[in-house]
Amino acid sequence: MTDKEAIEISELIIKQVVDCLSEKRYDYMEHYADFENGWTAEDMEKFIEGCLELNELSHIDKYDVPCNFNPKYEYHQLKVYVYNNGKGFATDYDLTTDSEINDFTLQMEFLFTDKGIKAYILDVHIL
Repeated sequence: MTDKEAIEISELIIKQVVDCLSEKRYDYMEHYADFENGWTAEDMEKFIEGCLELNELSHIDKYDVPCNFNPKYEYHQLKVYVYNNGKGFATDYDLTTDSEINDFTLQMEFLFTDKGIKAYILDVHIL
């Protein structure tokens, strides 16, 4: 599997999860991916809302809001890490607020199963 193929497979699900974060519909995220590490929709809501308040941010942008990354060089908001064992891949998606990087990264994992691909929300990592 190539990085490009992994992006094509995961992009729709990541878009839905990011849009749920943006719209503060945390309970709806589980329609697209399962939470890992014992997290629940309520845990995600408390964590994200607390981090937004702590960092004086009003919201998280939707998936298709362009990122005004500075300095200007080739930047990709979505990164993929294809597993060498062929069992799947992980992704990092840099979240933004008002088109600016906000140091939040949505981390997901996509595993191949007998029934297709299973998506997991691993974390929203804060730098």
